[in-house]
Amino acid sequence: MNSRTLITAALVASVVAGAGGGGWWYYQQSTQAAPARPKPVDYRFITLDKIIVMLRSEAGGDPRYMAVDLVFRSTPEGEAKVKEQLPLLKSVAVRALSQLTRERANALGIDDYQQLLDRAYRANFAREARERPFSEVMVSKLIIE
Repeated sequence: MNSRTLITAALVASVVAGAGGGGWWYYQQSTQAAPARPKPVDYRFITLDKIIVMLRSEAGGDPRYMAVDLVFRSTPEGEAKVKEQLPLLKSVAVRALSQLTRERANALGIDDYQQLLDRAYRANFAREARERPFSEVMVSKLIIE
């Protein structure tokens, strides 16, 4: 055999070996790079409708009214507990919202109302040394008249 044939055979063998090694490396990377997907959480949403609160004005004048509908996000295990505690949840919301004046209520945004109610619920459940059966309170409707 001449040297040219040996060099060509060596080059072909190295290209085939390189392609095989590269393919193996590529497939190893793709199996390791795929992160495990977290199991989706099944949330339940419980509504608390028609919370009506009277808002007094700082400057006097006629009182105004605020109507709020709330939604509580809970797990399937906590859904029944939230439904059992709806009267308590309504009472805490009325107590927290009735402290607002008409001017302050008009200045707040939806996120501000959610934070105000979240703080009120956290304080109430901490005072009673109980765990909250919901993870989030959301405002689904807000009317100030």
